Amino acid sequence: MNEKFTYSLNEDDYLNYQLFAASKSKNIRKKRLRNRFLPAIFFVVLGLVPRFDFTEIFTQIYILIGILWIFLYPIWDKKLYYNHYKKYIKENYKNNFDKTLELAITENEIYAKDNSTESKTNLQELEEINEVPQAIYFKFKSSHSLILPKNKINVSIDSKQFFKELSKKYSINYNEFSDWEWK
Repeated sequence: MNEKFTYSLNEDDYLNYQLFAASKSKNIRKKRLRNRFLPAIFFVVLGLVPRFDFTEIFTQIYILIGILWIFLYPIWDKKLYYNHYKKYIKENYKNNFDKTLELAITENEIYAKDNSTESKTNLQELEEINEVPQAIYFKFKSSHSLILPKNKINVSIDSKQFFKELSKKYSINYNEFSDWEWK
């Protein structure tokens, strides 16, 4: 069985992929967690350190800042990463927007073609397949990925079944993140 898709990628497709990859990166998750709690702990400890002037107002202010940090930082951090990747994509992928791509997946290889390049990759080089509400991402051992946006193609139940069978055949993880969203 073969699956063939013709589609184009826009800025949002690249952005969703970058945000998904960031959300699954151990280093980025650790960094975001550390940045959320370390400053908050610092402010609470600073508030609890005895003061020479013995005023409670400084203690209350520092503890309040620490508590607010825990709740408000994730909102700011989410926007920070979003804007960072948006700028990165505009700068580095602007020439790839709206180019027609052809993707053919056979029992043994993935064939990808656009206006300027062609590639043929053995399916044994595939590391995992990740399905999110917006797309299906094929991640290779070389850290490259292919984006298959669901809103631009018809990903049928047969296609998903084909991808799952390939994942079993080649011992590839097929991960479904049906409720994934950038947080």
